[in-house]
Amino acid sequence: MTLNTRSTALAAILLFSAHSAFAGPADDARGLMAQGQYAQALQKLDQHLAKNPQDAEARFSRGIALTKLNRTPEAMKAFTDLTRDYPQLPEPYNNLAVLYAQQGNYEKARDALEAALATHPSYATAHENLGDIYAALAGASYNRALTLDKSNQTVRSKLDLISQVEKPINNVPVAKAPAAKPATSTPAPAAVAAIAATSPVLPAAAAPVAAAPSAAAAKATAPADAATTVTVTAMLNSWSQAWSSKDAPGYLAFYADDFSPEGGQLRSAWAEQRRERILKPARIKIGIKNAKTTRISDDRARVSFQQSYQSDNYSDSVNKILELKQVNGAWKITREYSR
Repeated sequence: MTLNTRSTALAAILLFSAHSAFAGPADDARGLMAQGQYAQALQKLDQHLAKNPQDAEARFSRGIALTKLNRTPEAMKAFTDLTRDYPQLPEPYNNLAVLYAQQGNYEKARDALEAALATHPSYATAHENLGDIYAALAGASYNRALTLDKSNQTVRSKLDLISQVEKPINNVPVAKAPAAKPATSTPAPAAVAAIAATSPVLPAAAAPVAAAPSAAAAKATAPADAATTVTVTAMLNSWSQAWSSKDAPGYLAFYADDFSPEGGQLRSAWAEQRRERILKPARIKIGIKNAKTTRISDDRARVSFQQSYQSDNYSDSVNKILELKQVNGAWKITREYSR
């Protein structure tokens, strides 16, 4: 199976439906989307959001409408904006991952799904989709290996095994949306749904789709109080300054003992790699912009920001998230990932 074939199959597996729960003025848009009238639904949603710009459900549904209309860049922006404004909601991360997967950008799809699972570790849809992403990444690597060594039967066998993992797109189960929970209960990720595609721009079948986030879920994690914001911002500035100053011990001191590197890398191997990457360039400059802190619990917080990196021969800009916990009164990093 070629990488292009794999990408098309994965996109079909991960595509979304419009079976999401609306409320209030969005009911009309729901009916239009159920009939496949996505352009009309988008118009209704835009009118509603002009007066209610923070309606998380309507914004999520607008992203679905844009996806169905094949307006992928706008859909990606809609879901990305939701992850920024409501970082505690897993569904926008999941939908963003689908769009990345359709483009063959499995690394970013993986990062988005891991961000979804950071908010809801029991989110089964994200776990399943993450498994598909890892299978796609493995398939791409095996394909490259086979291109370089066509006689390698071991790689060919592994590629065949990965191909068997792929789910048939015509056998996607359909789940009913759960009944509404009382506002006082802890919101769980909604059940997923699947429908046969009715638009000619979509594949023959669609796959699990996360339901729209509830208003109660949107309030589950509040913006941090002023004191937390100040202390987290100070920690973030000191962390970036240690990095810019090529102070590897000082930089590594910001990470908690139970910090878990992404991708299953051992902590010791990660630390050695970070030391090498900090010390090797002659100069490093780290910039931090648009930092936003949210409180997860009494001793845990999350900060998202735009990070710019410049060194002798490389520069980039990424949106990054640090998950933090308090250790002896200081904020320490327990998880770090880009999106």
